[in-house]
Amino acid sequence: MDNLRLMAVLAITAALASANAQTPSLKITTKHGSPLEERKKQQIERLASEYNLKKWTITRRIVIEQGVRPHSSPELTLNGRFLDNDDLTLSTYIHEQAHWLLMERHHGQMRDLYRDLKLWLPGLPTDYPRGDGNEEGTYIHLAVITLEWQGMEELVGPERARRAMDLLKTDHYFAIYAAVLEHRAAIENIMGRYFIRW
Repeated sequence: MDNLRLMAVLAITAALASANAQTPSLKITTKHGSPLEERKKQQIERLASEYNLKKWTITRRIVIEQGVRPHSSPELTLNGRFLDNDDLTLSTYIHEQAHWLLMERHHGQMRDLYRDLKLWLPGLPTDYPRGDGNEEGTYIHLAVITLEWQGMEELVGPERARRAMDLLKTDHYFAIYAAVLEHRAAIENIMGRYFIRW
């Protein structure tokens, strides 16, 4: 009986430790070491200590490069934007990690996901900044931005998450953010066919 109790206590302790796990150690480098890049690095490090980003961290390698469009591969790369807005920085972080989630866990399903999303919403503008610059990427971004919004809701709550999505809709990917804001439930339904979730 004592062994059973000990095992139960150890299992509960392990579960609590897992639930309280913090953001994994991030390996953040700057491309040029500029003051702006260094400030962005400090902002990401601060946010990683203030928020538990474990669930939304697929890759720990992050590059900060001033003046580029954020992108997920070959390395997750963020720029120096949104230094004055932590929510938009968190949203961008989750957005790029969502690409990694799709690449790492759902790579073989991307062609079918693209097909289903395009059949559901034909004619989505693909030119940047309305889309991402190509058709497949634009449609896949419907799932990425849905994951971004879901992650933000968990991190900062529904009101702040919605505010971030509304601001980003006016910044880039206008048509994609607008479609997600208008049709989130339908997109989540399509994503559910492939068990795409955080």
